[in-house]
Amino acid sequence: MSGPGIPNYLDYKWRRRGLDHDRFPHRNLPQAKPVVWPGKARVALWVAVHVGHFPMDMPRTPFVAPGGVDRPYPSYWDYTQRDYGNRVGIYRLMRALDARGLRATALLNSAVATRYPALAKEIAASRWEVAAAGVDMGKLHHGGLAEAAERALVEQAVGDLRGVFGSTIRGWHSPAHSESMRTLDLVAGAGLDYVADWINDDMPYPVTTSAGALTAMPLAWDLSDQRLLFQQHMDTAEFVEQVLRAFATLYAEAGRTGGGRILGLTITPWLMGQPHRIRALGTLLDRLLAHAGVWPATGAEIVDAWRA
Repeated sequence: MSGPGIPNYLDYKWRRRGLDHDRFPHRNLPQAKPVVWPGKARVALWVAVHVGHFPMDMPRTPFVAPGGVDRPYPSYWDYTQRDYGNRVGIYRLMRALDARGLRATALLNSAVATRYPALAKEIAASRWEVAAAGVDMGKLHHGGLAEAAERALVEQAVGDLRGVFGSTIRGWHSPAHSESMRTLDLVAGAGLDYVADWINDDMPYPVTTSAGALTAMPLAWDLSDQRLLFQQHMDTAEFVEQVLRAFATLYAEAGRTGGGRILGLTITPWLMGQPHRIRALGTLLDRLLAHAGVWPATGAEIVDAWRA
């Protein structure tokens, strides 16, 4: 249906053969040049930790982020469960990773760094990589945002984190994988060089923006605890088994092709940091690290090795 004042949804400038954007050319992974990781490792183990702030008055549009407040304001039940992750759960994750010499990438809302200075200090001391993950889980990126408003969100998130952690912020992950058509341009314009929003590959690939090149990193959504434990209500043992099955496939592919693969282990403090799950995380990490040819790395380290 179209007419005066009514948008015609069939008018779409990218309607054509191939991809419906100009961010990157199509690539078939089996035909891609093999990637060699340091030490000729088969699988890079990338532990990424969602560290978010969920405002009590989160908006319900354009959508509610995974884990967002479901009950009418003020929902202390929702708010305090998420807050548990930032005052209890994350410290269990830190101990589990530190005990195994692992450095994670903290996908960090800038509101966490400014509202939880004690936690920011602990993250800095942990030597985790910090990647910008927007301002908070209520400020999503979408096409309804004016360009100036979205630019302000990106600049606030990156600026606040660099003010706390220094100039080492290189990565970006939009809250709840939310993006507008210009988010990547704004992220590159803010001086970042990799993004973890697009989930269409197992390996990195270059992304074109108006402000220079970015590297897209494969942040695993289908293997994340938010997807499996929170949305699909799997028990913890099955979550562990799913990750191990994925690892077995990637490990075998790397051995067959002679090129490295990435296992992204994406976890959340208010889910995996619970006392009934944390031991299972330790068991999972031990089983992964028991394999020869596993390279634990941060997102930035993987990007650098892939570019090299």
